[in-house]
Amino acid sequence: MKTIKQLKVSSPSSNYSIYFGDNFVNSFSLKKISNSKEIFLIFDSKLPDSSIRKIKSFIRKSKPSKFESLKFTANEKNKSIETSQKIIEKLIDLKFSRNSLIVSFGGGITTDLSGFVASIYLRGVEVMHIPTTLLAQVDASIGGKTGVNSKNFKNMIGAFKQPKAVLIDTYFLKSLSKRHMAAGYSEIIKHALIDDMRLLSKLERFGRKLGKRTDYIDLADLIKISSKIKAKIVEQDEEEKSIRAHLNFGHTYAHAIESVQSFKGLNHGEAVGVGMLCAAKLSFLLKKLTVKEFNRVKCVIKKYKLPTKLPSNCEPQKILKAMEMDKKNKNNNLRFIILNGLGKVEIVENVPDDKILNSIKI
Repeated sequence: MKTIKQLKVSSPSSNYSIYFGDNFVNSFSLKKISNSKEIFLIFDSKLPDSSIRKIKSFIRKSKPSKFESLKFTANEKNKSIETSQKIIEKLIDLKFSRNSLIVSFGGGITTDLSGFVASIYLRGVEVMHIPTTLLAQVDASIGGKTGVNSKNFKNMIGAFKQPKAVLIDTYFLKSLSKRHMAAGYSEIIKHALIDDMRLLSKLERFGRKLGKRTDYIDLADLIKISSKIKAKIVEQDEEEKSIRAHLNFGHTYAHAIESVQSFKGLNHGEAVGVGMLCAAKLSFLLKKLTVKEFNRVKCVIKKYKLPTKLPSNCEPQKILKAMEMDKKNKNNNLRFIILNGLGKVEIVENVPDDKILNSIKI
């Protein structure tokens, strides 16, 4: 029997569990999670055939009365209202009822899109996530945020929809490129910087092994620690009315970078990596972080092969303009999550433009 660890999440709208392990899905019972008889699988077309067969076999073992699947090309262009509508029309054509479970199988785009569809189809059906990227395992699959992009801006349309469960199986990470693994580490680093110095130390030690064979059991433990931080915050503030905003550390910069690059340059994790460095520099400029602490942030980001410089097409003025459209602004004021020392954060507003522009020059 495979070792499966469990983390229970209790949010105001629902309670659910996140399950962690390496290569455990086939020994797991779907009936443990949901009594839904109708299952609709949404998966990324870029996944290996062997992984898709594994998940379809896992679902069929539960003997659903109806099982259909849809594959789509997971990219920022297809993370849209148009794609959502096509999926919903297929659900209607196939006569899926409210006794349905949508299963997402893929990275963050698949997770966000599937969760959004589940939140609006028939005013809400169950959704379960099986994330296949490290980034999705520690971020998109946890917390109930769903969303699709507007024409020019990321995640402008969405809803809160907590999953029925999340299965985090590190087996699916084994086909990822080093670049996509690095993207996921960015969110684990973020959780450490905002909340957990012990996790930061673990990351610094684990980072020395990078380039060698990954220990997926150790990695599953890191993912669980990281997920626990996010779950703890979501339990206190499900709909981002207060401290959940702390999870946006680095993201104000990251989303602006992605918008300026029309989602065609740095991937989300890379943008978060460089965004955290900009936010750390702003923390330093606001005298909340020492030079030594800033350098430690830079070191851990660099250790995980994340960029520490902005792309050449990301001019500071363009980044600032894109930030002004960010959905996280409040009363037309730019809000930043900054470090108040390592492991602690605060929200600041009314930051002078010259300091913002200076923070982008890293």
